[in-house]
Amino acid sequence: MLAAATLAFFSTAGDLLLWAILGLSSLLGAVGCLNLISSQPRWQRQTGILLFAVNLLFMGGFILICWFHWQIHDNISLTLPDEAVTWLNSQLNAMNKGASFSLPLYDPAQPPRYTIPVWIENEKYFFWFFCYSAMTLIAHRSLAHRQFRAVLHILLAIQVAILCLAANPFRDPLPKFFAEISPWFEPGLTPMARFGLFMRLYPKQIFYYNAHYMWFHPPLLFLAYAGMTITFVTSIFMLVKRDLALEKLGYDYAKLGYFVLTLGMLLGYPWALQAWGPNWWWDPKICSSIMMWAIFSTYLHTRLYANKPAMWYFSAFLGILCFAAMIFTFLASFFFPGEHTFQ
Repeated sequence: MLAAATLAFFSTAGDLLLWAILGLSSLLGAVGCLNLISSQPRWQRQTGILLFAVNLLFMGGFILICWFHWQIHDNISLTLPDEAVTWLNSQLNAMNKGASFSLPLYDPAQPPRYTIPVWIENEKYFFWFFCYSAMTLIAHRSLAHRQFRAVLHILLAIQVAILCLAANPFRDPLPKFFAEISPWFEPGLTPMARFGLFMRLYPKQIFYYNAHYMWFHPPLLFLAYAGMTITFVTSIFMLVKRDLALEKLGYDYAKLGYFVLTLGMLLGYPWALQAWGPNWWWDPKICSSIMMWAIFSTYLHTRLYANKPAMWYFSAFLGILCFAAMIFTFLASFFFPGEHTFQ
């Protein structure tokens, strides 16, 4: 297991960074509220500096998470005694003969180590909101629209508050992973008990934690979610007043979000076959993701007819509906049983 000093450093440093992000983003949110009700822009240059500082702190936290995962890779391995290796590999060979996707044989010279992507458990929220913060900074600099900037800043403050209060990845690092792996390090584990535990841990290590798709499928979806949030904000303003510059910015983020969403979903397909087999289509999150993708596709198609009567407002409505579908898709992982369930 990891040394107590490593865990303590990660938690302490991460908490300090996260509370600093919360302080700056709360200030951004407060100024955003003021700019929503004010008739004149206030502190636009200062909020740009604050937003840049928030992104620097997010980057620092992300680097810290990467360092923590490197420590896991270096210090945690599924090491078996030499006398168990031959028997284990014979069992793996027998299992692989009837399986669509085989488990690698055990190499005693290089025992299996965890190469865990940096967006699992509560870390996914950190990455998601980091993506939104970076996109907000770009949007802030791309368009000097006081109220649009204000709403982006308020949403960022809300996201960081959720991160600090309900999804802090530093306070209790990777609790599910460590709950799974901690029995491996218990003293006095019998050889048969260790083998049984290995056969529970090893498939999940191969098909989930160490899966190549894990490095591409989830982060692309979180990038898409961040882009869809920007489009959602522009769509709200489109319902209030026609502003071509604002609409164009929202459309640019929609195109980016749609591209990475589609790519992420396509990359999830071979991973699902490998990890779950053919019977995965009725997973609630997959069904809701296809629904979200269909709404997003419809939104982009309405852009071909933006000059038609009332199409501007219909397109804006679909942009808002895309965001609602995204929230539903994400919440489906908590309330409906399936392969994606977080509970």
